[in-house]
Amino acid sequence: MSVPLRVLIIEDELPDAELLLRELRRGDFEPDFRRVATAEGLRQALSAGDWDLILCDYTLAGFSGSDALAMVRRMGVSTPLIFVSGTIGEDKAVAAMRAGAQDYVLKDNLKRLLPAIDRELREAALRQQAAQADARRAVAESRVQVLLDMAPDAILTVDAEGRIGTYNRSAENLFGFAPEEIAGAPVEWLLPAGIPADRAARSPGGDAGQQTLMQGRRRDGSEIPIEVSFGEVVEDGRAATMAVIRDIRRRQELEEQLRQAQKMEVVGQLTGGLAHDFNNLLTVIVGNLEAVEQELPTGSRIRRMAELALAAGLRGAALTRQMLAFSRRQTLETQAVDLNGLVAGTVDLLRRTLGDHIAVETELPDGLWTALADPGQVETALLNLALNARDAMPDGGRLRVETANVRLDGAGAGDRPDALSGDYLMLAISDTGTGIAPDALPRVFEPFYTTKAVGLGTGLGLSMVYGFARQSGGDVQIESRPGAGTVVRLYLPRANGSTTAEAGGGAPEIAAPAQGARILVVEDDEDVRATAMALLGSAGYRLTEAADGPTALKMLEAGLQIDLVFTDIAMPGGMSGTDLAAAVQRLHPGMPVLLTTGYADMTGGRASGSGQAAEAWGPVLHKPYRRANLLQMVADALGEAAAAPARKPEGGG
Repeated sequence: MSVPLRVLIIEDELPDAELLLRELRRGDFEPDFRRVATAEGLRQALSAGDWDLILCDYTLAGFSGSDALAMVRRMGVSTPLIFVSGTIGEDKAVAAMRAGAQDYVLKDNLKRLLPAIDRELREAALRQQAAQADARRAVAESRVQVLLDMAPDAILTVDAEGRIGTYNRSAENLFGFAPEEIAGAPVEWLLPAGIPADRAARSPGGDAGQQTLMQGRRRDGSEIPIEVSFGEVVEDGRAATMAVIRDIRRRQELEEQLRQAQKMEVVGQLTGGLAHDFNNLLTVIVGNLEAVEQELPTGSRIRRMAELALAAGLRGAALTRQMLAFSRRQTLETQAVDLNGLVAGTVDLLRRTLGDHIAVETELPDGLWTALADPGQVETALLNLALNARDAMPDGGRLRVETANVRLDGAGAGDRPDALSGDYLMLAISDTGTGIAPDALPRVFEPFYTTKAVGLGTGLGLSMVYGFARQSGGDVQIESRPGAGTVVRLYLPRANGSTTAEAGGGAPEIAAPAQGARILVVEDDEDVRATAMALLGSAGYRLTEAADGPTALKMLEAGLQIDLVFTDIAMPGGMSGTDLAAAVQRLHPGMPVLLTTGYADMTGGRASGSGQAAEAWGPVLHKPYRRANLLQMVADALGEAAAAPARKPEGGG
């Protein structure tokens, strides 16, 4: 079967051209041919067709074979060209081969033509395949380069001698070297420790993906933490190591923030639990010391001792409140707060407290929004921060208090994963003090951590501010440099609606007790129960006691006549204080119930079977309570009950 062959014949003698065609047909080729004899004819033929073979006479009338070869190659045609001539000499043939001809055959020896054509067609096919492979390789390499440049991680290759080859754009951004600077450089320029021995290039296809924590070195000499995955690849036919490098500075910062948050949460849970036991103890101590104080002669030495003990007990209560503030479990009386009014009303106190050697300045702009916060806790936080600033300025300085409306976008309060977003009010306290050392700055909000000398601080001031801010739905940010002072920014959420802003409040007057009112005191701690009985008894109330909810309920079901139930929330026996309150309302609708607790979350650490929040039954008296607080809230509850119709919380039984 004949093989089609597109052949261009450059020959000025027709008989010679027919001779070549006959030889091709003898070799089982079916030639599709065109004969040209001039430069213009050759140019047109090359432009018009895609030829498999060119057969060219060397000597032409007015046009030489060397001219034809030069035109073919100049026009970018790679078709095999074989000279077929009767006059070409050895020297000219060698020159033609050097110029790009594939072979030459003498006309008087055409038996060499067919083998030469077969060989050149095979080699041309191989060259075409190689060219196609090169083109595919170039496309693949281009794609790989695009992927390398798009990769967010730094990628480089290192040969067996430890020299850098591939180096992508992310590597340039990470390390700072330009590609031309780093090409062929030792890998130790970027990885001071070099490539681990067990990850160096050994053979292609080895295990890949193992991650190694290392230090990378930037162009400026600084070192950064990196995570490197090594693998083996082939580059330029030789085994090489590929390193995929990730900058983990931000990840380490986030991990440290998470560890810090978890540590503070654990400490918060611990302090929140301990606060309950402390509050019970302090209730007994403070309550009994108040009772003893009232029995002792004014001015006597023993009364003075009782007063000192009572003052110490109250300081213990304040410490417990600070622990609860840090754990974000204190009870907040949240309301709309006029920050400017609050600061203005506190400035005189700050000046007296800080002393004449510290100048107090304020910047309170008009148009400030109202904050949603507990005004008493805001005042306490402001005072704590001012006292810290005073301690940082032993030789005097300047304290500045500023307020501002701010709109945070998720990175304005500490650059944490849970950073704030939305409308907030900022209360900033800055000083010109000694500042805080960089290694101490990350720990300043930890409870009991202090940079002050022993005995000069509890280490709870800043942790209380932190807990209060977070519990309020805000945050706190601190900036400081040694010798350049400190700025603490407290962010509080903006209050919505038209709630009247409060700048502070005074203590209410104690109402007179209802004469002969009957109170059922329910408390599982015997000492606390005895203290409450003594305080209430001293005010003329008639009292009955019960150690738990089921016992109290049985008394009421048996017909015990009372005017008020005073009960702890967290009690054994399967019935909480809120459960008892619900049961009391079923028996005696409208009977007042006053709840008390040493916990801060109102549940006593357990679920309430009634499904009612403690606040649904009215104000809750928090331990440790003083006699005046107890009597005031009892009188209020009795007075409200006398003035109001029967009341049940929504959803109550």
